[in-house]
This record gives sequence, C-alpha cells and structure tokens, in this order.
Amino acid sequence: MNVTSHTSNHTPGADTGATQKRHEAINPWDIEAPSPGLIERPIDFLFVEHNRQRQAANILHLLADGEINEVGVKKLIDFLETDFAVHVADEELCFFPLLLQHCPPEDNIDKLIERLAEEHKKDEKTVSDMTLVLNDVLAGKKLSGKVSRTIRGFAEHILQHLALENAVLLPIARARLDEQALSALSEMMKKRRA
Repeated sequence: MNVTSHTSNHTPGADTGATQKRHEAINPWDIEAPSPGLIERPIDFLFVEHNRQRQAANILHLLADGEINEVGVKKLIDFLETDFAVHVADEELCFFPLLLQHCPPEDNIDKLIERLAEEHKKDEKTVSDMTLVLNDVLAGKKLSGKVSRTIRGFAEHILQHLALENAVLLPIARARLDEQALSALSEMMKKRRA
C-alpha cells in the first residue's frame, strides 16, 4: 500500500497513527515523498511534511538504539540537508508571515510563531551537527552513549515541535487563511522547489 497516496486522499490527522504504524511496519528506515499534486493544498502539504519529519525522528530513534541501515541513514542525511531546510524556509518566509497577516490579535499567534522560529534557528545548528554524526555512522564509527543521547534528544525535540504545529498552528491556519492566501502560499512553495 502506498501510504503517501493514502494520506493525500483523506483529511490529514484522521488516521495519522494507523497510517504511520502501517508505514513503519513496511520500512522503518524510509522517508516517503509527498504526492506531487498535494502542494496545491498547502496546509495538507505541510501536514504531510510534518509526517515525513516524524519518520526522520523515528530513524533517529533507531540509530540512538544502536541500529544501522546504510540506505536509511543516507536518506536521512539527504532529507535533513534538503527537504527539512526547504520546509523550514516554507514556514519562516511564507506560512508564518501569512498567518500573522490573517490572524486577529486574540489568536495570540505572534508569540507561538516567535517560539517556533526560535526553535528553527536552533535546529539549523543541530541539523548541521547531526549530519556530521550521520556521516561518521556511514564511515563505520561507533556511537558513544553521549552521542546516542544527543540523537535521541533531537528526535524528541522534532516530535514535540511537530505536535505543537499540528495541534495548534495548522488548525488556526485552516480557520484563518482564505482561498487567496492558500493559493499564494501554494505558489510560493512551488517556486521554492522549482
């Protein structure tokens, strides 16, 4: 079963846990690409990107537990260096500014966005460090207990960050962004990937 196409055919969040468990049973070292047309529905696209980050966190947990899969580690490095960085740019340069424009003051969205943007800044350095560690893993270097704890900590941070965005930010976006804003968001995200 192609989980990506399954996910894109229903409202994200409705079956997230079950979909993720099916995916993990198939290959816990994989990070699936979203369906190409999903970017036309930018909030759904962001949700699926969050799920891909969850898959990356699962791989980090496997590594922290001492498991190694060379193909999976290479995919993770590629994901962190490209897709993860593009996603952060989507949020920082497009999604967050649109939300700030469209949300009334009573939503208190500015404080949440400030917090998430601060976490993104820290993530940039952590991803760079993590890539070095992952390349060491590929070179056959054994992970120390301290490095394993660092990997696990980054995985947990990713999951907490995603929980906040999925539970608070995306529902607010669904309520506040009109068709024109969603179309603009989609176009900006497409340009970034062109």
